[in-house]
Amino acid sequence: MSLRPVAIWCGKVAHQVFGDIEHTIRTGKPAFDHTFGMEFFDYLDEHRDIGVLFDAFMARQTATIAAVLPTAYAFDQVGTLVDVGGGRGQLLAAILKAFPSMQGVLFDRPRLIDGAREYLEHSGVLDRCTMIAGDIAADVPSGGDAYLLKSIVHGVDDEKAVGWLRNCRRAMLDSARLLIVEMVIPEDNIPHPSKMMDLLMLVGTHGGRERTKEEFGSLLARAGFTLNRIVRTPSPYSVVEALPA
Repeated sequence: MSLRPVAIWCGKVAHQVFGDIEHTIRTGKPAFDHTFGMEFFDYLDEHRDIGVLFDAFMARQTATIAAVLPTAYAFDQVGTLVDVGGGRGQLLAAILKAFPSMQGVLFDRPRLIDGAREYLEHSGVLDRCTMIAGDIAADVPSGGDAYLLKSIVHGVDDEKAVGWLRNCRRAMLDSARLLIVEMVIPEDNIPHPSKMMDLLMLVGTHGGRERTKEEFGSLLARAGFTLNRIVRTPSPYSVVEALPA
């Protein structure tokens, strides 16, 4: 639970990007590209030291929700959980440990899947987890009872998000559930972590954004889902539960 990767990421990367926010305000384009000369994920792939730092930063962020999600949402009816974009499996491992009869599928880019085996084995859930390398923009593994996407769709614009969610829908049975774990922007003007994250998406991504309940509903409807409910957790994250339309 060390804040070390968070502090280094904020000082080494985020500080520079926010320092160039005027570029985003004037052009509408990400300050990250302007500052570092290329798109965010391309930069992570090309500069492995920064990629490793980002992975550690995300692992620390995921730890917050991993500590509370297994009890905040009712997973007891899920036989197989597919974690789409699950990184090294931190969130999936926490859920599998809480539900010993559950099977898991970890799906992410090859550079992340390669490092997941050790973590899942250390967590004692490797024997119940299948690891699949792939790209959500192409297709998603089929056969799951629930599909979990944590901090995935907030990084892209609506068009790309709809395409990714449609790929999930094609992989899902009509009885399956979609679980989007993200911050939901409240309707009022009270400070909330989602609003700072929304600014980070503005300067760092091409069209990424945090969304309100209504915006999630619209996004899901376009992808073939119906927003069923939003489950709040003790963390800043919520579970946006959707069902096939």
